[in-house]
Amino acid sequence: MAATGARIGKKTTFEKEDPVGSGTYVPVAEVKSLGGPSMSRDAVDATNFDSPDDYEEPIPGLKKGGEVSLVLNFRPDHASQGANTGLLKDFEDGTTRKWKVSWPQFSNAPSLTFPGWISGWEPTSATKDLLTVAVKVMVTGKPVPAQFA
Repeated sequence: MAATGARIGKKTTFEKEDPVGSGTYVPVAEVKSLGGPSMSRDAVDATNFDSPDDYEEPIPGLKKGGEVSLVLNFRPDHASQGANTGLLKDFEDGTTRKWKVSWPQFSNAPSLTFPGWISGWEPTSATKDLLTVAVKVMVTGKPVPAQFA
């Protein structure tokens, strides 16, 4: 029996294109978890009077890039998260840029690149826990895979 090819998420990276349009990506500091992009496709109802056996006939509609959800150790002092050049500035300014998720755990290092803007920024404080910030990136176009089989 072959050994599994599964990997843990520890080395996953989340980067932003900086400056915008440069093709150069810089890592966002201290990402704890990442989910997405949550891609989906609309269903369009094509049901008509002649649809057989009283069943609906949905057809594929437009695709959505969805959102990327992140939780980070809160670092307002770090350039990638702060109000001068980081995620908070992008939120305040409504900046659309390219983002990149990479999985270097795999030998071919697959990645997804997509355009988007910061749609949510929420810091959390708890007495006995780390200060964190939850960030959401709204994907505004097609996520482009690289190095996928």
